[in-house]
Amino acid sequence: MIYLTRQFIESDLILRRGGHINRSNLPLYQFVTDHYDNLDQFYLGYQCKLTQHQDGFFYLLSKGGLIPTRLLPLPCIHLGMFIALKMRDPEITRSSGKIDLDGLLRSIEVSVPRETLQKVYAPKQREASVDTKITEEIQKALKDLARLNFVEIKGEIIRPLESINRFAELARHDNSPDELARIVLMDRGVVFQESDEDDSEDDDERTN
Repeated sequence: MIYLTRQFIESDLILRRGGHINRSNLPLYQFVTDHYDNLDQFYLGYQCKLTQHQDGFFYLLSKGGLIPTRLLPLPCIHLGMFIALKMRDPEITRSSGKIDLDGLLRSIEVSVPRETLQKVYAPKQREASVDTKITEEIQKALKDLARLNFVEIKGEIIRPLESINRFAELARHDNSPDELARIVLMDRGVVFQESDEDDSEDDDERTN
């Protein structure tokens, strides 16, 4: 029975917390591929749909209220969109799709207006410490993206995974997804929703 296997336990934990199963984790990816029909029926009992994106990766789509949906805060949205766009850079292709952390921070600083960065990452911060707060929040958002398997982090090297393409549609909104864009994406597993700083601890406790 597949539900007693270690691979099921590992994949189930990833999917329930709103994570993604990418080809980079080949054993789990192959497990879900081989047993997709059984797993899909299993998650229907929890009012969820096991979804395979056109780019191949899997995630859980919440169709009801039995499994809470994770609220993804605005810094994660913005950073995810930026990385999704960054992946189109030929320089990233030449580096095997890898980005170093310092290079990412420099690229964000150069490409995004400071007032936008302040609004997204440090809206309540005093002016004297805004830059430090922006850097801290970017690094925090990066860890959140890694926890949900949008990216992989090894030391100072970031490798975006194929699931980062979920942000590509949002990136068409010029780094400012409107309310309609967020509502549309509420049907796709992880909810892309702006969140106040005071709610961040609650958001970390909610999974998909």
